[in-house]
Amino acid sequence: MERENQEKVAPVFNRLSPVQDNFSISYKRPAFADAAIKLTPNNSRSTMESSKNPRLKIGISVWSFTPGTGGLQAHAESLCRHLRARGHEVSVVTRSATRVPVQGDYLFFNEPTDDIYVAGTPVRPLRLSHKWGPLLWIILKTAARPQLRLLAARLFEMVSARPALSAFAGFDLIHHVGHATALAGFAGANAAERHGIPFIVQPTAHPLHLGDGPVDFKLYHRAARLLVHTEYERNYFQSCGISNPIDVVYNGIEDRADGMGERFRRKHGIKGPMVLYLGRKAMDKGYPLVLEAFQKIRAEMPEATLVCIGPSSLDAEVKPAPSVVDLSFVTEDEKHDALAACTCLCVPSQEESFGLVFMEAGRYGKPAIGRRLPVLEELLGKTNAALLIGRAEPEINQARLNASELADGIRQLLTDEPLCRKIGEACRQVSEAYLWPKVADNFEKAYYRALAERRRH
Repeated sequence: MERENQEKVAPVFNRLSPVQDNFSISYKRPAFADAAIKLTPNNSRSTMESSKNPRLKIGISVWSFTPGTGGLQAHAESLCRHLRARGHEVSVVTRSATRVPVQGDYLFFNEPTDDIYVAGTPVRPLRLSHKWGPLLWIILKTAARPQLRLLAARLFEMVSARPALSAFAGFDLIHHVGHATALAGFAGANAAERHGIPFIVQPTAHPLHLGDGPVDFKLYHRAARLLVHTEYERNYFQSCGISNPIDVVYNGIEDRADGMGERFRRKHGIKGPMVLYLGRKAMDKGYPLVLEAFQKIRAEMPEATLVCIGPSSLDAEVKPAPSVVDLSFVTEDEKHDALAACTCLCVPSQEESFGLVFMEAGRYGKPAIGRRLPVLEELLGKTNAALLIGRAEPEINQARLNASELADGIRQLLTDEPLCRKIGEACRQVSEAYLWPKVADNFEKAYYRALAERRRH
């Protein structure tokens, strides 16, 4: 079923904006520029038969590789970095790495050079020829209409076929990160089939909300394997008829608890209890609800401060408010300073793929409050590692919550220090399972399974 929330295609097909992050971008001629295009299975790794765990040449496909601008991009950067640390050769194939493309420029903008490295990872731009201009315009219009999105996918695969064949040359496998909204996955699927290598998809779906429309399932059925973040996501896809092998790889966090809370408090003049909101300032992330709930808290606790960190969104107005510190993009270090400084984390998202920020707070032993969603119940609820509230409706992957109920939960954490310590310590223990070295091992094992399956056939 194509749902109303699938219209989140809009942030992709929007105007072009510069990258706002702290990741280095450098320029150097990559080896693939001289690689010959092959239409036979990639057999360049002679060690594949002789070594149980050979080093792999991995092509990561993602619609935009701009790590400081969103969770999907940050995840892709971290995955690349940890795979490289394990000895693998990793390159990213993407439509953009120096800017965040949205709306028409996602199709019409091309990176001007091949020689791009982002945070140490080589990038191969997927360029679309300007000769396809009229067809790209049709793709732009059809991609925004649910009933025509499958047509947009077929057309995008056609216009990207030749550049994708070149960009994805020389890999042992292709791993696409994300669902099908931005269409880039179809370029990777086509290239994998023509090169004779496994195509793996990591949907990062929010079941019943995002990443499970007809065009998404069209992409998933072409994958050798799916990589999902939770048992809930795997069970959902299986219930929808996905018969491909599905590996639960979870998501990774860095083992960081080095933030300097006092530095953050001094910088922003914070002395009393501090509630931290981390994420896009959007309706689906619960941002307006947090603001409304905090005004109720502030009426009782005027010394409390709410800190909101993240980019703004078109569907939620950002207004100055008393005792609210509003920040947009911050450095990774400042984000960790905020985690160290806060009394509690509050992110009542309407939907979650994993809830990474809850785990990051757990590294600091900080309690978090969120909705009673199936994903968070699976990861945190069983061990009381977060305060999960709201009226759960698992059949539609939602939990209904109002501002008064959220204010009650925040108040409970701000006034009950033993409870804060208990929840924070439980989250610290849970987060141990999701440190990147362990999660990267899950991805690596899935790659080897896909290659073994390919050899058997």
